[in-house]
Amino acid sequence: MSVSYLAMSQWYVAALKPPHLCAMVAWEGVTDLYRELAFHGGIAETRFVFLWSEIRLKRGRNHRFSLAENFLALRAAHPLDDRYWASKRPILEDINVPALICANWSDHGLHTRGSIAAFDRISSRQKWLFTHGRKKWETFYGEEARALQKRFLDHFLKDAGNGMDRPRVRLEVRSGYYRQEVRNEESWPLLSVQPVLLYLCANTNRLLREPVVSEGGVSYRPVSRNGRATFTHRFESGAELIGSMRLKVWVSTSEGDDLDLFVVLRKFDLNGNEVFFSGYNGFPRDGVAKGWLRASHRELDASRTTALRPWHSHTRIQKVRPGEIVPLEIEIWPSATLFEAGSVLQLTIQGHDAARYPAFRHGQLVNHGWHTIFTGGPYDSCLAIPMNHVVPIGQERVLENPLQAARLPHISR
Repeated sequence: MSVSYLAMSQWYVAALKPPHLCAMVAWEGVTDLYRELAFHGGIAETRFVFLWSEIRLKRGRNHRFSLAENFLALRAAHPLDDRYWASKRPILEDINVPALICANWSDHGLHTRGSIAAFDRISSRQKWLFTHGRKKWETFYGEEARALQKRFLDHFLKDAGNGMDRPRVRLEVRSGYYRQEVRNEESWPLLSVQPVLLYLCANTNRLLREPVVSEGGVSYRPVSRNGRATFTHRFESGAELIGSMRLKVWVSTSEGDDLDLFVVLRKFDLNGNEVFFSGYNGFPRDGVAKGWLRASHRELDASRTTALRPWHSHTRIQKVRPGEIVPLEIEIWPSATLFEAGSVLQLTIQGHDAARYPAFRHGQLVNHGWHTIFTGGPYDSCLAIPMNHVVPIGQERVLENPLQAARLPHISR
């Protein structure tokens, strides 16, 4: 049973199938070091990785253990997903022991994505998912989590007759900072969730339910603190967004041969006040969800891309020319959030981190000049959101099969 770095180690060990391993509790742990720790959408994380490497991993800095490799130097030497990074990915499908896994909606930029991926991909027939949107260690040591951990371990390690006849998913749906509803579900992803398309309209700065006919564009300076493009959608009835999201956006840069995009989804109440959520490392004023992408890393792996999650291969660089309009698909990490009737979903696109997050930063950016987001007509920029169809969804545009990425607007390559 372990959290964070030690949970990450569990994936590797469990995949080796040691004969003595009876069960595992992996409480928030990265499973893909390239996509979830070292690079986000091809953009290097430059604060947490440095602290982690220098304080926890570097030889001689930690008396309990040390690693022979220089992680920072090797990351710089391997900017693409190659054999080096493949060697650090556990084969999750080889894990078959009973597992209790925790995923935290507040850990975007570290463990959220990998924890969800592990629950989805491990072969264990007996597996449970505990989700939450609050502080990591506070929740881990909380009364509810400790009771569940003990019940799980007693059952599989002591043959206690307490049973684990409980629903597979403990789902926490957030409505604000430390405001949430908890319920049980039988599966993840929820079978009741459907991808719904919201189309970006630069002429109105809105997210619309139907394709936008008139072409438009909105420009911003990516190096400016206030430079951004925003689009909003007001929910006519209550809605839950549960899962990952997929943003398709047509974009150009006026200078340079590459660009970095940072995406943040936020919630606003009926009065126009932002509703904050717990974020990375306890940050108390975070948004709903985040995503990142460097344009030169835009190539997709079609075999692993779904309607609600683009999968970038990160195996080759595709530069852009000044003024060239290219389509990008950006993965927005999983979350579970309630939007009440009248509340607003805001999509923000910019060229840098949305806030000064504690121990989390992207400082080696490639942005220059002006970015322009194109919408309408041939520029079918759109956001696929994971709408829970148990909540009335009105006339939103729903994709019939959430597993077929081809149902999204076609992306030219």
